[in-house]
Amino acid sequence: MVDRFLDRVQGFYESLEKLGRRREALLIWGLFAALVFGVVTLCGTMTSGFHLVDDWEFAKYVDWMTLENRSLWDCLKEAVGFDLTLRLRPLYYINRVLMAYVFGINLTAMSVVKAAEIVAALVALYYCARQMKCNMIYAALFSLTVMVGYQSAVWWKLGPQESYDIMMFAVGFYLLLKWLFTGRRGFAFASTGAFFLMSIYKEPFILLLPFVCLFVLYVELQGVRLTVSRLWEVVRKRLPFLFAIGLIFVAEMFLLVFVIGTNNYSYVGLDESVTLDQYRQVWLAAAGNNLKWYVRFGTVLCLIFLTYWEQTKKLGWEILLAAAIMLPQCVTYSKTALEERYILPWVFGFAFFFVIVGCQFKPLSGKRRIVYMLCLLLMLAAHGRVMFREAQYFAYRGKSVETMLEDTLKEVQGTDKRVLSCFDPNSEGNKTMYHWFRVHGYDEVFYWEEEEQKISRSYGPREDELSSLEEMDVVVMYNEEDRHWCYTPSLDLSDFTEKKCGTITMYVRNEID
Repeated sequence: MVDRFLDRVQGFYESLEKLGRRREALLIWGLFAALVFGVVTLCGTMTSGFHLVDDWEFAKYVDWMTLENRSLWDCLKEAVGFDLTLRLRPLYYINRVLMAYVFGINLTAMSVVKAAEIVAALVALYYCARQMKCNMIYAALFSLTVMVGYQSAVWWKLGPQESYDIMMFAVGFYLLLKWLFTGRRGFAFASTGAFFLMSIYKEPFILLLPFVCLFVLYVELQGVRLTVSRLWEVVRKRLPFLFAIGLIFVAEMFLLVFVIGTNNYSYVGLDESVTLDQYRQVWLAAAGNNLKWYVRFGTVLCLIFLTYWEQTKKLGWEILLAAAIMLPQCVTYSKTALEERYILPWVFGFAFFFVIVGCQFKPLSGKRRIVYMLCLLLMLAAHGRVMFREAQYFAYRGKSVETMLEDTLKEVQGTDKRVLSCFDPNSEGNKTMYHWFRVHGYDEVFYWEEEEQKISRSYGPREDELSSLEEMDVVVMYNEEDRHWCYTPSLDLSDFTEKKCGTITMYVRNEID
């Protein structure tokens, strides 16, 4: 029975491989587009609006361009210039300002662009695997393993940089493979450009550049006994490309360490004030949460490899390549562990070894191969369930915020009523309130500071202006359904009527008879 099943699977593989390039491309683009747009449409993330997080910046840029009459160039200089005092991601802010310039605060249109990025990333990852001699099934499995899971938050969140970066990395890696296997220099130039654009979008992706150089050496040295003379010969042969990638890496790391500084990255690197036990607790928590399926199924996959110990010992290069991706990411996020979008690009290394290398591992056969493939499919299924659950919560949370914003605006627009925002310590929530209401012609939002028990404007030219609860007509805050909730403000709201908007609660002052 098992043999019959395997024969049918093999027949299916063979029929797929007989597809022409054009039909394969149409099939893959169609399947991935249907998957991504199906998820974001059916789960409602595409039309879920603001979320009191990074997307507040779009309202800020529209505020600058419309109410403050700043030019596009002035907005770009301000946004990129300020960020360069803290981080090294200029292309990210160029992209964000341009998106606000083109779409305003139409987050649905921006979500369509984001979904298109994910489709392109999935397709590029697929073709990377195809270039590495995977059949269509394994290539699709590789692509989905990288992009489906807790990291699928990048499919719908408009703040994270990882969606663009994984797309550019996959494009650059595909072009690199084309260059290595065809020898056409144009691919090398295009690959270098893609890797450079990737590296100036978010800093952790800079750490992928050493892997790129190692991979070039890996391809050239496959099947050859490693000697110093042979290694030097390969380096000389590929020197222009290796030098360009190395120069980008060294220059950007120099800027990060010696010019911009690393003190602005509270979640990055090792810290003398953090004990080894605290590191251990953080990673144990991650292993039981966002990384749990990688840990559980990865352990089984490793055990299967160990049953082929003599052959597995020959995978030194492949293990080194996977480690070159995964270990730097683990060190980078050592204080917080890998979670949600930060799992990218670490998971590329995981999928490279266990999907691309594992599925082509020749000794793997029989029942062990069936168990191996079943583990990969079950892991993908578990992450698919996670993806749908996270998408549904994101949409619910966005609809909650949208309801609160619109109902509050109806309550106060055209009046002298005041709104009290109680999203502190989430400053992004308060900034959303400030810029969103200004863009909609209302500028009477105040902010509660729990520690100081103070109500003030906090933002804009009158940020020091104080007020009292008696002057507030609408109060908004998180409730315990929201993941940002951490306390209930210590305010006497007995003169207000509560109105629950999903994860947000509004309090509207009672009318005096």
